[in-house]
Amino acid sequence: MILTFLLRGGSRNAFDGDRNSGQFPANISNLCKHVWDEMILGTRKTVTCTGNAVHHAARVDASAVAQIPLKIVKRLIQMRLLDSGRLLDQWWMIAVDGTLRDRGHDTHEGEAKHRYVLTASLVGPFGIWIPLMSEFMDVHDMVRHKEDCELNAFGRLAERLHDAFPRLPICLLMDGLYPVKPVFDRCEAYGWKFIASLPDGRQPTAYDEAVQTMMMCPDLVSRGHRDGEDGPVDQTLRWTHAIPFGQHSFDVLFCGEISPACARLWVWVTNFTLKVEQVYALANHGGRSRQSIECVFNVEKNGGFGLEHTYCANTTASQNYHLMMQVAFILWQLLAKGVLHKATQACRKITNLKLVELLGSSLRTIRIPTEPKCFGQLRFNPSS
Repeated sequence: MILTFLLRGGSRNAFDGDRNSGQFPANISNLCKHVWDEMILGTRKTVTCTGNAVHHAARVDASAVAQIPLKIVKRLIQMRLLDSGRLLDQWWMIAVDGTLRDRGHDTHEGEAKHRYVLTASLVGPFGIWIPLMSEFMDVHDMVRHKEDCELNAFGRLAERLHDAFPRLPICLLMDGLYPVKPVFDRCEAYGWKFIASLPDGRQPTAYDEAVQTMMMCPDLVSRGHRDGEDGPVDQTLRWTHAIPFGQHSFDVLFCGEISPACARLWVWVTNFTLKVEQVYALANHGGRSRQSIECVFNVEKNGGFGLEHTYCANTTASQNYHLMMQVAFILWQLLAKGVLHKATQACRKITNLKLVELLGSSLRTIRIPTEPKCFGQLRFNPSS
């Protein structure tokens, strides 16, 4: 299942087409430390088909499989590998967003049953995004077509996140759906920080008051620059304090940007106390980082992982396939940002898809030693 996503074929059929080619079966056997019994299995080594993988994926509860990416992240945190990605050198940033994960199959009523997921991803250094948890949202009442709500899913995911990391200093990065009382209450109860987009219309009373009080506080302003894709970007940051959001009150940060290509305005509500020495970190390292989760979804949808593809009809197996996709995405980032980056430094330019192609070719043509040499400790290059 992991190789189905690592090799980015986009479907089970794409993996099955090459699974018994060349040295691939022998290499998979060596990687899995599997002893091939010729008396039972025959002389020709093969790799099991994805149909068998689906059969076994349907037998394992998704809550058990969900522990795999969680344990990977805990190990990376223990190794202090991701420390430099923390906000203000303290807060671990976790972006929360929902997406369509499976366009589904036709039901007896002739309609496609879509499957959705709410994902919590840890924002790491050097552009690394680590999928941490997934909360599945499916159609529960097929008679009334009543779908699960993303905010209800957030409550379940937040509870799981707090149980897994009860003392971790967490800052949630959220979009404009989340500046509402249940989310505020949850963050207050767990001692979490948050930075949430505040679109005009989501909290109209609070938004209007933030604009008015901002104009009344001309001293709360800071101007600077950042590097953008199209050239230097001029930034103007303005903020205001203690804006009422029902029973709560928070600070609101406005970030106006003018680049050679366009001009735009960012607005965030946060329970950080905004200070002039912190606003740039909160805006650029914090608030703007949430947008990158859309790039992650785009890579998983259009980069060969097959997000939104229906890998199987069985609900449990489908959830486990999605969780293994997240595991493969983590492993790929560690490979691409770590050992593969070092191995390809002499190349002028090489894309991730080309690296995937080379990985698949190597598994089919080059025999992996029975006892592969350990490459040593995993470290990322800050200058990359």
